[in-house]
Amino acid sequence: MADDDRVFGRYLEGERPNDFKTLSGLELQAVYGPNGSEPAAEPGRYPFTRGIHPEMYRSRFWTRRQQSGYGTAQQSNERLHYLLEQGQTGLNINPDAASHLGLDDHELGEGDLGRQGTSLVTLDDMRELLAGIPIEKVSTTFNFRPPASAVIVAMFLLIARERGVPWSELRGTCTNCALSQVVGPTMQSNTHFFPVDFALRIGTDVMEFCASEMPRWNLLNINAYNIRETGVNAIQEAGFAISLAIDYLERLVARGVAIDDFAPRVGFFTAVHIDFFEEIAKLRAMRRIWARLIRERFGATEDRSCWFRTAVQTSALPLTAQQPHNNIVRAALQTLAGVLGGCQSMHTTGWDEAYALPSEESHKLSLRTQQIVAFETNVVKTADPLGGSYFVEQLTDRLEQEILALVADIDGRGGFVEVFKSGWIEDEINSARLDYWEKIESGDRPLVGVNIFEDQSEPPEAEFFELERTTIDGRIAAIRARRATQRPGLEAALAALGSVAAGSENVMPAMMDAVAAGATIGEIFAACRDAIGFEVPE
Repeated sequence: MADDDRVFGRYLEGERPNDFKTLSGLELQAVYGPNGSEPAAEPGRYPFTRGIHPEMYRSRFWTRRQQSGYGTAQQSNERLHYLLEQGQTGLNINPDAASHLGLDDHELGEGDLGRQGTSLVTLDDMRELLAGIPIEKVSTTFNFRPPASAVIVAMFLLIARERGVPWSELRGTCTNCALSQVVGPTMQSNTHFFPVDFALRIGTDVMEFCASEMPRWNLLNINAYNIRETGVNAIQEAGFAISLAIDYLERLVARGVAIDDFAPRVGFFTAVHIDFFEEIAKLRAMRRIWARLIRERFGATEDRSCWFRTAVQTSALPLTAQQPHNNIVRAALQTLAGVLGGCQSMHTTGWDEAYALPSEESHKLSLRTQQIVAFETNVVKTADPLGGSYFVEQLTDRLEQEILALVADIDGRGGFVEVFKSGWIEDEINSARLDYWEKIESGDRPLVGVNIFEDQSEPPEAEFFELERTTIDGRIAAIRARRATQRPGLEAALAALGSVAAGSENVMPAMMDAVAAGATIGEIFAACRDAIGFEVPE
């Protein structure tokens, strides 16, 4: 097998343990109960508390999916190839703020251009980003909210068409969550550039289109991680995320899409914070809640529809700029918790992310952390190894009760979208984040290196990631040059898109036409805003 085939085949083939023995040679069972195997509590059976697959990681490890992206599409492409060579098994691409918000070369986005992710403005950028990557062989995640998610999916589909790859073979995800993708469900970040209802409508258009055209594509990924990073606790993270998911499901069902036709392609992106057992129990509780919700409330008949599939990222909130090498230990423990909780893919946050985007070395260490857990610790050789623990089972039950109570409270207030619009969600977030930091400042929440065991010596010498100003200036010049070129059919394509955006027809076909005509993401956003009569507040 050629080197490229080996690298890109890793995802499709999957990885699994070499054997099912301890280091002492003791044979391990696939699952344990009070007297060995207990069928009623097996993983792979509804309500999936112990995992969605019968043998979990015995049959296949989770996907190692480090988020990446910075500077230009070409620079990000180089990092993607590097990560794949180091053992990454799925791609996970972040945009910069300017791309996410459709700012192109606008001065509002200049300071952030290429700094939190890659700059993706035109179809040419997507070509550069995916150069040399066989998209039919590797799963690809794009972390975009609507309406940007519609643009990015359109770009991706056009690249597939150019390469002769059937859309039915594409594997991956576009986050496509209107209210949690930017900085959690905070009001201004989610309402400044587009009204909420329009963003939700476009997100639902993307879901509907993907459900019919891309059977292996995850059409929605609820970003519970960004909700948690605002400072809320595990109960709020889970309760808010599940309530938001309910709203999305109801919107798609109202369009006549059967729950079993799309629920298997709905996923979550959850945080793994530093409270080891609470995070494990949270994932177990969310699996059970989701399974029962999909079957009992939405009437799904297929078991696969009831799977709570989640990517996880080790939380950045507990990481510290003080004594930053302590973050290596924190991330390793969080990685282990994610595995013991039964995740499907993982990003291990880099130790240097309290300072900047991860460097190549930091990215590699994150992958090595996951690989050590997968290949050396033997925790993967039995499914849900903590299942049956008095503590873990009771903590799972308690979290389930508290999460369900919060979901019921939000339901009683009209659902997640309504409580978001009313400001209730933001009030809850602000209260939680103040409580979180007050406990750190008071010392009630110990944080090594910050409020206990402080070290007044100089910060460690390290080469943190830094984007050169010449890259930003070059990128702005390239965007302006692109906008100045003659692009036949552009005006007509944008006018047609605006007409669809102002109506009720699914925007995806018109979106693809506009992208194919050479429109930038900023031009697409401007056409949509003009069509619906929305102006960005000064």
